[in-house]
Amino acid sequence: MLLILVPTSIFCFLMGVYGMTHYSGDHYSEGQASVASFLLKGSMICDKFEYVCTGALDTCTCEYDATKQTISGDNCAIKNLCIFDSTVSTQGYLDIVMVLALLGGLFLLARLQSAIVEEADEAEQTAQDYSVMVEDPDADATNPDEWNAFFSQFGHVSYVSIAINNGELIQKLGERRLLSRTIAYETATPEEQASMFDPSENDGAFEALSDFKKKLIGYGLASDVSVLRKKIAVLETEITELTKKTYECVKVFVIFETEAAQRACLKEMTVGTIPAMMEIAAHIPEHQRFRGTNVLSVVEAPEPTDVIWENLETPFRHRVIEQTTTLTASFAIVAICGLLIQVISSTNAALAAMFISLSNGMLPAVLKAINNTEEHLTQGSKQASLLLKLVFARWMTTGFIIWGIRPFEETLRAVFLAKVSALLFADAFTTPVMRFMDIGARISHNYSAKKAATQEKMNSMFQGTPWFLAERYTDMTKTLFVSMFFGSLLPSGYAISCAAFLCCYWVDKYCLFRLWKQPPAIDASLTAASRLQIAVILVVHCVIACQVFAGFPFDHVSGCGAEVPSGAQMTCPTCLKNRASGSVNVADVTDLVGDAAFPVTQATYCDQTPKGGFFNVDTADFMTDSQKTIVGVYAILNVVLMVIVCVGYFGRTAAYSIYALVYGNYVPVGDPNPDQYSFVPGIQAFVPTYVHDILPDPLICCDMTAFDKEHISFTTDFNRIDLTKDAPIKSSGVDINSCFSVCKQYPSAELKVERAKMAA
Repeated sequence: MLLILVPTSIFCFLMGVYGMTHYSGDHYSEGQASVASFLLKGSMICDKFEYVCTGALDTCTCEYDATKQTISGDNCAIKNLCIFDSTVSTQGYLDIVMVLALLGGLFLLARLQSAIVEEADEAEQTAQDYSVMVEDPDADATNPDEWNAFFSQFGHVSYVSIAINNGELIQKLGERRLLSRTIAYETATPEEQASMFDPSENDGAFEALSDFKKKLIGYGLASDVSVLRKKIAVLETEITELTKKTYECVKVFVIFETEAAQRACLKEMTVGTIPAMMEIAAHIPEHQRFRGTNVLSVVEAPEPTDVIWENLETPFRHRVIEQTTTLTASFAIVAICGLLIQVISSTNAALAAMFISLSNGMLPAVLKAINNTEEHLTQGSKQASLLLKLVFARWMTTGFIIWGIRPFEETLRAVFLAKVSALLFADAFTTPVMRFMDIGARISHNYSAKKAATQEKMNSMFQGTPWFLAERYTDMTKTLFVSMFFGSLLPSGYAISCAAFLCCYWVDKYCLFRLWKQPPAIDASLTAASRLQIAVILVVHCVIACQVFAGFPFDHVSGCGAEVPSGAQMTCPTCLKNRASGSVNVADVTDLVGDAAFPVTQATYCDQTPKGGFFNVDTADFMTDSQKTIVGVYAILNVVLMVIVCVGYFGRTAAYSIYALVYGNYVPVGDPNPDQYSFVPGIQAFVPTYVHDILPDPLICCDMTAFDKEHISFTTDFNRIDLTKDAPIKSSGVDINSCFSVCKQYPSAELKVERAKMAA
């Protein structure tokens, strides 16, 4: 995607060259002589202006800031002398052509990426190509042999994995493992012995701690081995109680030996969510109803590493309420940040800029923490939820809030557009360099690792830095968003974004192979979501461009009424200009030696703030004829784009969702591959696991004697990571198949023959 955005940015930049040439020329603003930064040359900055008095001359008390090119005081204003002529409107038409071209390219990109997904699907076989997932199994259907017998009507079944509602048990066991691991690191004892201790001795060790450290432990600011051991004791008691519960089946994963069998199953058994809930699918015959009555909701399964096993029991209603709550909280946090930025900017612009930078740095971490509280069934769903939150936060803080808090009269000033160019420049170089440096990991490698008490602890510091695909997508679209949001004002921003995409591509490529931890395999849903974001960005670009052209020249005086001719300019006796600094001060003539009054033109004030709807902006009397025409064209384009995006993306998604509720939404990709599942090298099975960023490997959460370990997605000492062999489980004497999910293999005839040959 990054490499696609590079030529996209170049194309946008080339479409803006015409306007940049005009803006930096003598006709628009006399060559923009006061613009020092090369990044701002060719922008819409207007440094050709004059001072005007919007009231009686003897009531004007003006103070001019030469740095910001602003004026303050009673009845004072700066009139921009830059003209909105046919050249500026021509650039607007070129901008419209650019948007339409990008919109067409976006639809072509969707086709291209769909073709790539199909080609990749046919080129490499994964477990998803052979698998289905039952979303609503009977609660007592925990026998894999029964599911094997049922689904064998479509072809040979190679694996059946039954997920039960033991999420709390898995989480408690996982938490115990993490504590045991920490104790082992600190005490240099084997991990399996970390929970073996004398309670009275442990209590004595805790009492021997200083009062200060005890207070820190109480506040959660410190820890100690004695405290960790107490936590393990509590967990073991809870785990023992959880093993006594009766667990129910919540999901079933079935892997067929052939892809054709999987497709036949999905073709015959795909039904809508509503018919599956109400058991009213008339086209499903009795032999395709589980136990003759249950109309199953059968869908294509995700990839095995995409499944979050401890969350599979979470009901749909609970997930909806939970995600709605966290999304509302995320929006509220962003809204509070926006309100604070607005309040701070009204008193101290520099402090507001610092707060915006701080918000951009802190919000992703806060939103990721909020997102981690959600119980998603798959990693892909979790990433999609994070994507939505990050997109909203980053677009608000880098675009809408900056635009909303700007003083109207500073829109065409260097002080405003310098903030935008600085933001883009940071995206191009500062942010990628920080990712490349990976400061936290390098400190761990070069400092903390040397002080590790055990080899295992040192090894844990070299696992790789966790990363989120959703965060990378939002970083990418944020850069495009900022460049296009302010594209009509700062065409050179497209060149900066091009550099940003190139830099990010090479840095991310290096990090992916050298620094980052391997992520779980997920589907292409995030890619589709990024295309939707780009479509929305095009709409936002046109809306802001219309606002820019409608508000030009952003001074509230140009074109507002009759003005005193330039030959009849009068002098304001209370407005004194300091020849040395260029600043203007209201003072007595005797207080400023060598200063003289400067000429002020009288002008009429009018409100130039764009009127009408946010998308459909009205024309106004102060506008030039060219300006009125281009504003009218943009107003129409905004509505058309909104309809296209709503129908083409949101409408299509809504239609598919409604269709899925009634009929299901299975659509096969390409032709079925003839390869048999059992003979695909490196293919995975749905082995229940517990995954944590701190742990080097997932923890196995099922009996491993019933399947081939070659179908586990990683290789290690499996006995070491088998949760079913942990001390609390062994001491309880419970049948592990009653409190853990089940994964059972059913070898095909061809596989049995192959095994017999190898044994001989």
